[in-house]
Amino acid sequence: MKKLVIAVPVVLAACAVHAAGFGIYEASARGNAVGDALVGETDTVDASANYYNPANIAFAEKVQFAAGASFINPYCDVDVDHKSQDRMNPGWFTVPTFFMTVPVGAGFTLGWGNYTEYGLGSRYGTGWDLAGDTQKTTMRQVTLNPNLAYKITDRWSVSTGPRISWIQFTNHKQPYHGDSFYYNHPLYGTLSVPNAYNLRTKLKGDDWGLGYNVATSFKVTDTVSVGLIYRSQMRHKIKGNFDLKGDVTTPLGAMPQTVHGPASAVLTLPRSVVLGINWRATEKWRLGVAATWTEWSSVKNIHFRLPENYSYTQHLKWHNTGRFGFGTEYDLYDWLTVRGGYVYDMDPTDKHNSTTMLPAGDRHIMSGGLGFKLAENLWLDVGYTFIRMTNDDRVIALAHTDGTVKEHKFSTHNGFSHIASATLRYSF
Repeated sequence: MKKLVIAVPVVLAACAVHAAGFGIYEASARGNAVGDALVGETDTVDASANYYNPANIAFAEKVQFAAGASFINPYCDVDVDHKSQDRMNPGWFTVPTFFMTVPVGAGFTLGWGNYTEYGLGSRYGTGWDLAGDTQKTTMRQVTLNPNLAYKITDRWSVSTGPRISWIQFTNHKQPYHGDSFYYNHPLYGTLSVPNAYNLRTKLKGDDWGLGYNVATSFKVTDTVSVGLIYRSQMRHKIKGNFDLKGDVTTPLGAMPQTVHGPASAVLTLPRSVVLGINWRATEKWRLGVAATWTEWSSVKNIHFRLPENYSYTQHLKWHNTGRFGFGTEYDLYDWLTVRGGYVYDMDPTDKHNSTTMLPAGDRHIMSGGLGFKLAENLWLDVGYTFIRMTNDDRVIALAHTDGTVKEHKFSTHNGFSHIASATLRYSF
């Protein structure tokens, strides 16, 4: 019985990590407000350039600090096989950031960034129809990124630096939720006990991984600049524990089920390339565009090991995606800058190999913000982002106790996210 119970959570957990393909791009209130279009920005460089393009910090003339956070709340309405379910709403998630730039002379600048590149969160009502796929899932990731930038000429700079990644994954589910317990009766043949499975699992682990980035920035003219950044793959072997608790109702009464032991999963986060162009139209008005390509097709599978020497490889069918954004900012007064932006973000998931971790569908992202000069060397940026997720359908495959694997139609609609952000910047 235990081996049967374990096998299903393994399969479903693999699908759950599938949603880790969704990136987190909220690195600063200013960047959020202009659709991340700061890749080529060399005129008004702040410390958050360590994320948007580390090569740009070579054009910073002062020591700079930036600290802030984005607060994210995703939610959507969901249907399973055309039946309405409780809304998916995990609450608010906090994404803190910290950046620093230090010019050291001879054309070199040191930089540091603490930010988040990946993450997810989902929570559904207890006992919903796809509780066997997920009940609640959280993925947290933090990148520590020191950078060294060098200004080759007054127009051209390059940079490189390691990306040290910490990741933590937690998944809760209810295996076989709603299924019957089947048994053979000597007189009546195969009979069943309905809604017999009261099981809950928890899979939790974390890991440190390593990658790198290289970047360049070039001033084409006095008012137009271009930036390019490459981020490598990062391989994680997440290690932790698997727990199963509960009971199964049988004709002989409730049979307790308990499993505890070590678990691990191998996950490779994909490489990406970002290209951006920025234009200073006037002394007060700046515009930018940015395009991100992410090689999700390079993430071929996820391999799991759970207690009792059980292992499973989940084959994935991700496809490469693009993210396209543009933004603008205008210095309305010496002390006030207004900003706005738009991003179109493509969904990398496959319709027939999906999960309920996050709402499916492409994203339309609209944002705005303000920048306040509080003192000679002190600025406060605030921003608001509204995300509209397109309605979409996905196929969720669940194994059942009668030996079948049934496909369920998982539909999402009215999917939105609200993001509020604030960053405090200081230079000296």
